[in-house]
Amino acid sequence: MKLQLAYDLGTYEELYPFMEEIEEAVDIIEIGTPVILREGVSQIENVKKRFPDKLIFADLKIMDAGKLEAEIGFQAGADMVSVLGLASKKTIEAAKNSAIQWNRKIMVDMINLEDPIRKWADFMEMEMDYGCLHTAHDDVTDGENSFETVEKFHEAHGGQQISVAGGIDPEKLRNLKSCQPEILVVGSYITTAVDPSKAMKTIRQVMNEISV
Repeated sequence: MKLQLAYDLGTYEELYPFMEEIEEAVDIIEIGTPVILREGVSQIENVKKRFPDKLIFADLKIMDAGKLEAEIGFQAGADMVSVLGLASKKTIEAAKNSAIQWNRKIMVDMINLEDPIRKWADFMEMEMDYGCLHTAHDDVTDGENSFETVEKFHEAHGGQQISVAGGIDPEKLRNLKSCQPEILVVGSYITTAVDPSKAMKTIRQVMNEISV
C-alpha cells in the first residue's frame, strides 16, 4: 500500500520544510486542487526537482479540454494528473492520450460518480492508470464515508490501481483492512496535526498492521 499525501492547505513554499519532516514515509506528493487554484501550476516543476524520487500528482480534476489541461499539468512537471470520472468519454480519452504522449499517468477521480463499480470496467477499457474512490470533503465533514462502496468495489475489482480518499485517519484506515487499496490518500490528519511527523508515524503503523 502506497501513501499519498494530499497537500491542500498551505503554499508551495510551506510545502518544502513540511515535506522534509516526513519525506521518507511519503510515496506520492499530491499538489491539491486548492493550492493549484490559489497559486497555479508553475511551481510544480520545483517540487519535482526538490523531491525527484517522489511521484508528483497534480489534482487538476479535469472536466473539459482533456488534452490541453492534462498537458498543462505535465508541462509543469507533474507525473500524474486527475480527470473526473464525470467527464465525457472524449475528455477522459483525450487526457489519457496526453499522458501517453508525455509518458505520464492519469488518475480518474470517481467523486460523486453514481456507479463507480460499473464504470471502472469502462475506465479499464480506456487504459486508465488509477482510479480514486473519493468521498467529497464537504460530505466528510457531514460524517459521510464511502467504506460500504469501497468494500463492494473491492469485491468486484480488487484493490489494484485503486486509491481511497476522503477524511482518512487511523480509525477509518482500520476499516479498510479487508479492501487493501493500492494507494491510501491522507490529507488533513497529517497536514493540520500539531506534530505532523508523529501523525505520519501513526498512519504508517496502522498501514503496516492492516497490510496483508
